[in-house]
Amino acid sequence: MYRLFFSFIVSLVMIASFAQTADIEVSYLYRHPEQTMRRAEADICNQYILLSNGNDSKFYSPKTEYIDSIESTPEGFESFNTFKRVCYEKRQSELIPRVDGSFYIVKSFGRKNIRTYDVASGTRFKWDEPLIEINWEVTDSIKNILGYECFMAHTDFHGRKWTVWFTPEIPVNDGPWKLHGLPGLILEAVCEGGQYHFVADGVQYAKTPYYKIYSEDNWEIISGSDFWNLRRSCLDNPSRNMTSSANIIVYNGISYKKYLPKEIVDYIETDYIVHDS
Repeated sequence: MYRLFFSFIVSLVMIASFAQTADIEVSYLYRHPEQTMRRAEADICNQYILLSNGNDSKFYSPKTEYIDSIESTPEGFESFNTFKRVCYEKRQSELIPRVDGSFYIVKSFGRKNIRTYDVASGTRFKWDEPLIEINWEVTDSIKNILGYECFMAHTDFHGRKWTVWFTPEIPVNDGPWKLHGLPGLILEAVCEGGQYHFVADGVQYAKTPYYKIYSEDNWEIISGSDFWNLRRSCLDNPSRNMTSSANIIVYNGISYKKYLPKEIVDYIETDYIVHDS
């Protein structure tokens, strides 16, 4: 019954938030380390989707968007909390939908703008940055991904060295996360060291509804550097270690307590400025 009610609420909210239509939908597996106040893991995998119409695109987690859509109305938020409480009481917590990735990336090629939505310290933030021209070095290396002939390219972007594979067979100069600017869709991207890795696992051409970010006004405005410094400070704050449960993670055969130090694995963007306290 609750599932039917959730579906009804989500349908109403999606109708209200419909903005435009995408021409192509690409699903990606996103592998990365994760560090939060509650846990740290060296390698997890999220499912993301890129919707693009050539002028605008959205890169997002469908599971996370589903939960955000439910919680975007007072009725949905209350019903979802009731559903979770009932599941815990019946010891059926596995029935509760879970988020699968925290961020949204919205690109506007016409306005030359990227807007990021992400969460730090339990607060939702958003920030804008210019959609800059990325300096790519295209090579002659070729490999096949999902039946598409792809070419290798390299670049330095947001503090990391990236290697990507793009296909001119899909003439969309877009890709996962904030990557863009090649003469074809980026189907795979991996940073030096391999900690952050996107790879497409499905491509379909369809008129797919493109929805706005739910509860847009409830995301606080912040700068990108302030956001990443906030995330880092939450991990480096000694108070986060005041917990009774030990959290040991293993990365490349070495054990670390509580979280992965910045010197071992930093965030996907490493060009933020650390402010002196």
